[in-house]
Amino acid sequence: MNFNETIKNKKVALVGPAAYMVGSLYGEEIDNHDTVIRLNRGIESIHKYSSDVGVRTDILYSCLIEKPANAGHIDPISLKRDYNIKMVVAPPHSDFRGIAYQTKFHELVDIQKVNQMSKFMPVRLIDHKFHTELAIKVDCKPNTGFLAIYDILRHNPQLLSIYGFSFYLDGFIPGCKSGVEQEQNLSEQQFAAKCFVSRRHVQKNMWEHAKETLKNNKQIKLDKYLTKILNLKELDKTLFTKDE
Repeated sequence: MNFNETIKNKKVALVGPAAYMVGSLYGEEIDNHDTVIRLNRGIESIHKYSSDVGVRTDILYSCLIEKPANAGHIDPISLKRDYNIKMVVAPPHSDFRGIAYQTKFHELVDIQKVNQMSKFMPVRLIDHKFHTELAIKVDCKPNTGFLAIYDILRHNPQLLSIYGFSFYLDGFIPGCKSGVEQEQNLSEQQFAAKCFVSRRHVQKNMWEHAKETLKNNKQIKLDKYLTKILNLKELDKTLFTKDE
């Protein structure tokens, strides 16, 4: 599978794990794209919430860090057999600020697991220079999902439809971070609240960059909830409700 050929001039759906996706009924619309891309543990939602998030996954962007708060347990055989994933894309190792000095995997990634995965599907590592350029623009370490948006755009899709991004205003699809209760002694809702105020992944900075670069981009289609979020005057939880 060639990443560029799968993106260039194609209608691409990028599906995030925002809680507002539950009840959205976007599933069929998402699956009708040429290429469907999901993030980290987002694939775990397709069975229970298929009518909202769809069932197809062509490409998985994953940090490959096997912790409940990150990529969760990775089973290369299951990725192929149960999800029919055709490619995995990973960010490079970077420091607290998102500066990456080499195109290499994060130190917590199990390289033996990556090698096993490579027997079933290509594993693409995003080049460190691009990662660093984006980190400098947003003055923080970009989330895997935020990084995915701009990585996809540089490969010139005909249209990139973005679903399920809330900058943690409303948390995660239930179950998306199951296990953080034991790992961090936090509920999924508490963990989402922690992510919202992260000093590493500064949501306000990424939200502001998204407002500047996505709202009037003809290559971009935003779901109605994300449109509402990018039209907020401030990234404030009290200003966003899912209701119309």
